[in-house]
Amino acid sequence: MIKKLLLISIGFLLCTYQSVCSQNGTTQNSARSTIGVSGSSEKINVNNQTYVVQQSIGQASVIGTFSSNGSTVIQGFLHPYVWSSIIDKELPLNLTASIYPNPFSERLQAVFDDTVETPINVEVYDVLGKQVYTQQFEASQKIDFKLYGLSDTVYILKLTANNKQFVQRILKK
Repeated sequence: MIKKLLLISIGFLLCTYQSVCSQNGTTQNSARSTIGVSGSSEKINVNNQTYVVQQSIGQASVIGTFSSNGSTVIQGFLHPYVWSSIIDKELPLNLTASIYPNPFSERLQAVFDDTVETPINVEVYDVLGKQVYTQQFEASQKIDFKLYGLSDTVYILKLTANNKQFVQRILKK
């Protein structure tokens, strides 16, 4: 029974991984890994194809994003890689900002560490990559925006200014 359940789980995870890779159009740029006491990653070969099988139970560590030299590392829960459709590959991910409160109920504030000299574009996406909010603000060091009518769940916030971008998960409660 346990072997059967394990094989079914691996098959499901392989299908999920193939779906994730097809979202960004290539498997060459997909390097995903889970480590720690609450998850694991294993590479397996099937029909001359290499797949990464992942499992995660809970999340005991921080969630964040780091980008350097054209590569993006996302640490957090396993999820489809929708960031590839949200992040503009032409702009660096080095706009620095503080977002609060997070979790939020209806309003968010963004305070920029950089001097903002261009209009600020704010976009919010659901976890499937669908844009649920967009607004443009004049250049400012601090913006305040209301996100009414959104369900209580995780969203992805994207801020663009100064030909740079900032992307972070936000939680509506």
